[in-house]
Amino acid sequence: MELLTLLSDGKFHSGVDLAQHFNVSRTTIAKKIKDWQACGLDIDVVQGKGYRLQQPIQWLQQSQIWQHIPVDIQQKISLFELKQEVASTNDVVAEQLQTLKKSGIVCVAEMQSAGRGRRGRTWFSPPAGTFYGSVGWLFYQGFQVLEGLSLAVGVAVIKALQTQGIEGLSLKWPNDILWHGKKLGGVLIEVNAEMDGVCAVVVGVGVNLALPQAVKQQIEQEVVDIREIIGQTLNRQQVTAALISHIVSLLAAYAQVGFSAWQTQWQQYDALYGQEVEVLGLAQPIVGIAKGIDKTGALIIQTNLGQQVISGGEVSLRKRQPSI
Repeated sequence: MELLTLLSDGKFHSGVDLAQHFNVSRTTIAKKIKDWQACGLDIDVVQGKGYRLQQPIQWLQQSQIWQHIPVDIQQKISLFELKQEVASTNDVVAEQLQTLKKSGIVCVAEMQSAGRGRRGRTWFSPPAGTFYGSVGWLFYQGFQVLEGLSLAVGVAVIKALQTQGIEGLSLKWPNDILWHGKKLGGVLIEVNAEMDGVCAVVVGVGVNLALPQAVKQQIEQEVVDIREIIGQTLNRQQVTAALISHIVSLLAAYAQVGFSAWQTQWQQYDALYGQEVEVLGLAQPIVGIAKGIDKTGALIIQTNLGQQVISGGEVSLRKRQPSI
């Protein structure tokens, strides 16, 4: 990451100077530049001049993020880690939960090398282009209190982004954050149920902030980032603090209020309500009209055979395309 920081100053840096600075060969520098370009970073390479980033990177600063988190939320955070690069922020938090046995563990990262989405999919993770963050919490009331949690987190993410001036957002069951049908972010919740009934919950959230065009082209679905939505780059310190604050606030109260406090709000953001949809991943696909969710967060589909209720699991929902 230090190499990228040097290249962010708007000036060209020769391979010779960079090699001397890092005490490596020019070949090593050239290979690293190619690696970053493969991640989607726009790096100018000019013979006789060297290398530079086309756009400077706004790196996260832990102290600045902390300043933007309200004091009452700070008091609920037991550990806050900012990492340059990790395999997965969910993995970092899960390990700390296991070690510390405390709620309120937060990890954010500039880059993930093995980020995960639902159903084992890879979450594309270029440096500084996305919010990658996870929050860990312990629930002592049993697995049942976690009903609807991923949906509630989706609402919390929208609320956080609205504080930063982002409007027009919606939710696709169970955990996609959309803007005009394009994916802006997602939620991944992982639960480890202990023998004593304690549930160690890790809430992972990814939100696209400013993805390079090359990265967007690698993704199989339509995606969008905040820079495209508002025409400028957000202050990463502020948006990171807002997301952390809203997720921590939700988790701190969830065992007491449950999903009932979030159901109506989720319905307000339902991207597919009243539309013909298809549910995949079951023994047989289900086709019908999306009718929102029930009090547990399960999806309601009105089919020709009557109403069907779909809980979470390895299923996916999509708008049904008209047959030609």
